[in-house]
Amino acid sequence: MRAAAEGAMIKILSFGFKYGEPYPEAEMRVDLRSRVRNPRDHVPKGAVGTDRVVIDAVLGSPGNVKVLQRYHERARTLARENGSCVIAFGCKSGIHRSVVFANALAERLRKDGYEVEVVHRHLRAPS
Repeated sequence: MRAAAEGAMIKILSFGFKYGEPYPEAEMRVDLRSRVRNPRDHVPKGAVGTDRVVIDAVLGSPGNVKVLQRYHERARTLARENGSCVIAFGCKSGIHRSVVFANALAERLRKDGYEVEVVHRHLRAPS
């Protein structure tokens, strides 16, 4: 598996649609608002996509894990075909679902041997 990943660089972005355009340029841009339920009402106020409670809320659903798996397969295909690619996950605010998916996909791709950079456009550190 590592040989297929050699030299491929994947950049993964998370962002919030509520901030308007310009949306990130990407070979694969995913709108999670209609695919994954917003965990906002089920997590403590101020929790973000890097917090375990949010990760568990988003990836605790077998359906959401299947969605992630599909994007994992598509990302690997893009990287094989293009040598590198940009993938962008968007949700309403860019602090819950998109962050969880970006980090989870990055983790899977790194295990596959890809070099991955993750950028969270709208994630703010808690004050």
